[in-house]
Amino acid sequence: MSTIVLITASFLRISVPIYASYRSRKARPMNQKTLRFLEQVSRFGSMRKAAENLNISSSALNRQILALEEDVGMPLFERLPRKLRLTAAGEVLVAHAQAVERDYRLTMGRIAALKGMERGTIRLSTMGGLIYGPLLTLACEFIRQHSRMLVRVEIQPSPEAIAARVMSGESDIGLGYNILPNPGLRILQAIDVEIGAVVAPDHPLTQKPALRLSDCIQYPIVTGTDTMAIRSVMDHAFASAELPLQPTVETDSIEVIKQFAMSGSAITFLNPFDISAEAERGALIWLPLVERYFPIPSLRLVVRSKGVLETAAARLAENIKSQMSVYSG
Repeated sequence: MSTIVLITASFLRISVPIYASYRSRKARPMNQKTLRFLEQVSRFGSMRKAAENLNISSSALNRQILALEEDVGMPLFERLPRKLRLTAAGEVLVAHAQAVERDYRLTMGRIAALKGMERGTIRLSTMGGLIYGPLLTLACEFIRQHSRMLVRVEIQPSPEAIAARVMSGESDIGLGYNILPNPGLRILQAIDVEIGAVVAPDHPLTQKPALRLSDCIQYPIVTGTDTMAIRSVMDHAFASAELPLQPTVETDSIEVIKQFAMSGSAITFLNPFDISAEAERGALIWLPLVERYFPIPSLRLVVRSKGVLETAAARLAENIKSQMSVYSG
């Protein structure tokens, strides 16, 4: 016990003056490079040998050590005829340098583990229409990078169902329109997405400088069935505009809706996020409407409010969040 007390006291007698001197001089921060220089000189006991190992000139290394000693306000080495020997102050700083190096290696090891990703399953609950947009591209890119992970995409019929599965822990991530705020959920990202007309690139409506809903009813319309959220949105918009909604095609598949629109045989109404992949390759065009009959849905990315996502799920959630930011506003 007495030995430990003596060592601790000795350490304090050395380290406290160093710290006080360092603070009083308002010294430059000791970065990892500087600490590595110090540790190498300590290891070799020679400025020349340490410089050769670091692949720098002896004079440059000597200037770094002298500058560090000036910052600390105490000599770090005893200049003996044949070697350099650490002073008590130097021993304190070298111990610190070695601790920094250990922490750095540990951190880089954790980052390397993130790159490798362990095996596991990521469960994502979303709506049918979203999986055909940028979410599909993100999922494909993710599994190319992390082929050992299983991404389970679960299509839910409503935002309430998505919220319930995330809160119960049955799903890791939820993505859907108009998911209501809840103490059991944490919203990672939310963007408002305006609904407009979706047409083929050569459709006559693309020539309209200011498109109105009344312009659209002159053409065949493809809609979702009553089981789809987009249908209730369209019913509301047309009722607000006091216009009849007389669809030519009804389907419960968002992909089929987009196929009809791409063919030019019908138009539909979606948001830019829904058709991002088709718009990028020039297969569909999104046209804003002058009137605001359509409610503006909020697309929300959610996770459980309690607990922490596993590494892989957190990475996928961050990728989705970044993609949503592209369409924000």
